[in-house]
Amino acid sequence: MGYYVEVEPGVNIYVEDVNPSSAKTILFIHGWPANHKLFEYQFDVLPALGYRCIGIDLRGFGKSDKPWLGYSYDRLADDVRAVVDALKLQSFTLVGRRSAV
Repeated sequence: MGYYVEVEPGVNIYVEDVNPSSAKTILFIHGWPANHKLFEYQFDVLPALGYRCIGIDLRGFGKSDKPWLGYSYDRLADDVRAVVDALKLQSFTLVGRRSAV
């Protein structure tokens, strides 16, 4: 299931949330220049093993908004935190992957 989380006025981050009823949650964050589809294999396998898989498209990538400003590491970290807060995540595993260039 995909939806948007507003991280600041006028800026929405796309979230792909598979198996949202599971208590075992993994939050996936992509590197440049990818999007949540980088983890497509994991999203096909892990939910069957009982995991909730959440992938976000960072601002400027994939289905997320692409504002002119706001691409500092602090702002990107704030975006991730806004998604975590909006989804009320308490205990989860964070997985990140830089993309091959």
